[in-house]
Amino acid sequence: MQTFLKYINGILHQLLGEELDAKIKHYFLSGAYKSIFLQGAIALLTFFTGLFIARVTGDEGFGIYTTVFTWVSIVSVGATLGLDDLALKQLPIYKEKNELAKVKGLLSWANAFGGGFGVFCAIVLLIIANCTNIHGLSEYADYYFWAVWVIPLFVLMHVNQAALRGLHFFGWGQFAEKFVQPLSLFLFLVGIYCLQRFQLTDEHAIFARVLSFVVTAIAAVYLLLKYTKKYRGAVASYEIGLWWKSCRYFAITSLLYIINTRIDIVFLGLYQVPQAEIAYYNAALKLSDMALIPFAVLYTVTAPMFSTLYASKDMEALQLFFTKTTRLACFIITLILLVLVIGGEWFLALFGDSFRAGYPVLLILCIAKFVHVFVGPVNYLLMMVNLEKEATWGLLLSVILTIGLHLLWIPLYGIIGAGYATLVGLLLFEFLMGWLSYRAGIIPTVLGRFLRTKNKSSK
Repeated sequence: MQTFLKYINGILHQLLGEELDAKIKHYFLSGAYKSIFLQGAIALLTFFTGLFIARVTGDEGFGIYTTVFTWVSIVSVGATLGLDDLALKQLPIYKEKNELAKVKGLLSWANAFGGGFGVFCAIVLLIIANCTNIHGLSEYADYYFWAVWVIPLFVLMHVNQAALRGLHFFGWGQFAEKFVQPLSLFLFLVGIYCLQRFQLTDEHAIFARVLSFVVTAIAAVYLLLKYTKKYRGAVASYEIGLWWKSCRYFAITSLLYIINTRIDIVFLGLYQVPQAEIAYYNAALKLSDMALIPFAVLYTVTAPMFSTLYASKDMEALQLFFTKTTRLACFIITLILLVLVIGGEWFLALFGDSFRAGYPVLLILCIAKFVHVFVGPVNYLLMMVNLEKEATWGLLLSVILTIGLHLLWIPLYGIIGAGYATLVGLLLFEFLMGWLSYRAGIIPTVLGRFLRTKNKSSK
């Protein structure tokens, strides 16, 4: 096993090249190993959990489950208010400067403010589900009675896990979200399935997911308390003005991003597309999302380093780090996408034979994922280098286009139209983020370092 790991380590070192600073390379690889294990765990557990729910509840039940938690996910991200991104940006800076009081202040403020706002958002969504006739909400009002409480639990989990990553505890900073949550969900589902004499309804699946977030939020808070003991003795110092200024754009950007990536399912529900077809679309989406595991690792490990390198004004190192890590992730993800393109129908059939109908959507989503990883984590880079406002406006334009295309194409083409709307909206998003990055002095895409060298040599 050690020989195999050394072999993989050697390949990764070669792919990253000799130009990258050894300390930065070690930072990335040590964090990446921990991340890839946890991301791999969540991918497998999430995939098998989705299979289990789809197989047992049927395509219609899986469609209802998908619709309910799409709404909950969108509200959950909005309720987080960008506090997780704030922690990723500010905590590495405070840690580098040994400002213990500001670390404690940020952690205390983020948990109190985020948790309270999460409860408020849960109550508002519950009221809307019971007092309006919005499709996707009103007809499933009973489901939301349980599902909405995922929102404050999600906030606590997300903020505290991001805080640990910001303090460079990369393994534990993903453990609750990437391991505890999917594992506990799977165990709760199996437990309920056995207690109900080998039957599982969509209501049971929703209840199991809520329980899994209870366990996960507790685990996230416990881990934060355990690994931040040295900050407890400090007298908390607050920079609420600075935090809120950054938070506003982080929150808007995060909410717009989740809307941009999940609005497809919301509109499918609003147009009363059959729940079975929504299930096919979601199965294709889950498969294509699995290909992004290396990209999730890339963001998890690189975001704090983006902030650190920018704060030290080392733009050359920042460009090199961005390009090298993006190339590595893109290479791996391209191989995964090719497997999905070739064997996509077989993978979809694992959910049920009728799910093969989602294969055309899978192809469209695979193209979208390739474009996303080819450009790189530019939106996260912009947020870490004080360009939150510009990134937010670019994302807003992308969301407006995506919504407009959904309005036009879903009534005409159903789930295929939703897939194309998502792809075109993403193309605009990546173009705008890339343009903003270029203006900031960082050339995006896997070609970034090469293009920068060419530009220098031509002068």
